[in-house]
Amino acid sequence: MPTSSASPKTVLGRSAAVAALNERRENKPNKIDNASLPAGALMYYYCISCGHLSDTKPENWFIGSVKKLCSECQAMKDLGWLE
Repeated sequence: MPTSSASPKTVLGRSAAVAALNERRENKPNKIDNASLPAGALMYYYCISCGHLSDTKPENWFIGSVKKLCSECQAMKDLGWLE
């Protein structure tokens, strides 16, 4: 199976995806506080499952269009592995 960094870990199987999820949860990045950014800067949103970056939006984004899960967690949810 391909192991490209662009492919979700789900291509390697459930155990690899769960291990990667646990690693992401243990190694959360420092979150950027959107309120401290200058006007017009991109806003940063983080995955509700693992805490990693899930989306960036311009300051005038439409409410409801932000991704709540990063691509890795979304792939796990699509397979029913993330509850």
